[in-house]
Amino acid sequence: MSQKNVEILRGCAELLNVGDWDALFELYHPDADVEFRDLQPLPDIPKALQGREAIRLVVAHWTEPYDEFGAEVYDYIDAHPWVICDTRWHAKGKGSDVPTDVHFADAYEVKDGKIIRAIIGYPDVATALEAVRRA
Repeated sequence: MSQKNVEILRGCAELLNVGDWDALFELYHPDADVEFRDLQPLPDIPKALQGREAIRLVVAHWTEPYDEFGAEVYDYIDAHPWVICDTRWHAKGKGSDVPTDVHFADAYEVKDGKIIRAIIGYPDVATALEAVRRA
C-alpha cells in the first residue's frame, strides 16, 4: 500500500482548488497519459491525451468558460500503484449563478512520485477498482 501516492493525489486536489495549475501539472510525468472512460469529452477534445502539455491545454479549454471550477474528493482509495478518487467536480459558468455538478470516480497511476496515467470518468468507485485490477 502506498500512502505516498494518496498524498500526491490529495495535493493535486488542493492545487486544483486554489488554481495553482503550474504546480499541479508538475505532479504529472512529462509523458503522462490521460484517457476519458465513460465520460464524453468536448467535441474537439480527443478521448486520449499524451503528455503534460496536452493535458494542460485541455484543462485550460475546460476551465475557460467558468468563473469557479473545483473538485471535492470524497475518498481516496489506495489500489497500488493506482489511486481511485471518488470525486465531485463543480463549476459555475462566467456570469452565471447556475452550478454544474458531476460525480465520477477517477483512477490515477503513480510511479516514482509522478502521475503517469489517469483515467477520468468511471461511473463509480467499484467500476474503477475492477478496471485497474485488470490493468
